[in-house]
Amino acid sequence: MKLSRNTTVVLKNFATINSNLVVPEGKTISTISAAKDIMGFFESEDEFDNELAIFNLNEFLGVLSAFTEPEIELDTKFATITQDKAKVNYLYADKSHLNYPQKKLTFPDADITFTLSNDVLSKLQKMAAILSVEDLAIVSEDNKIILRVYDKKSPSANSFEIDTDVETEDSFNIDFKIDKLKLLPGSYTVDISSKKISRFTHADLDLVYYCAIEATSSYKKS
Repeated sequence: MKLSRNTTVVLKNFATINSNLVVPEGKTISTISAAKDIMGFFESEDEFDNELAIFNLNEFLGVLSAFTEPEIELDTKFATITQDKAKVNYLYADKSHLNYPQKKLTFPDADITFTLSNDVLSKLQKMAAILSVEDLAIVSEDNKIILRVYDKKSPSANSFEIDTDVETEDSFNIDFKIDKLKLLPGSYTVDISSKKISRFTHADLDLVYYCAIEATSSYKKS
């Protein structure tokens, strides 16, 4: 098999969440952070005909990048990566020592839903870096959903916000640590449950992230 560009890009993103990776036989690739506060699930166009267990995903991707068009053959104990006369045998890790999702999460009913465009996501991340702030709040103000990056410990300090133009009658303040939102660039449908969990669904890929929200978050239905 050869990994498609989309699969490779998602794997690079998943490596920022967790260096461990277990891919079962089939097309589903998933990851979970060590703190278990973010999970990612991707339905690949590539089909894995054997289970793959990797301890250091960045190292594995580095091996692949050393080839221009690597061919991957999955054995039961190792992956063979070849091109022309070059070959690497890459041994699998013991998956009992790896941190990976054991099952897909069942998302509860969403209480808040809006679209987060790639442009807005990029602006929020850029302004958070410029202002040296680490908090992202999704808040209801004047019956609108507002996205704000700021310092939660110092609310009167510098902040940046964007009006989503989405109306709401509910009252809420949903907090995230923006550096925990390790999302692949793109536009997303964002669903948030009052049960302290959120879902980010990519618009162009079969890719979903589940992210825990901060304990300081609050939600009150109208």
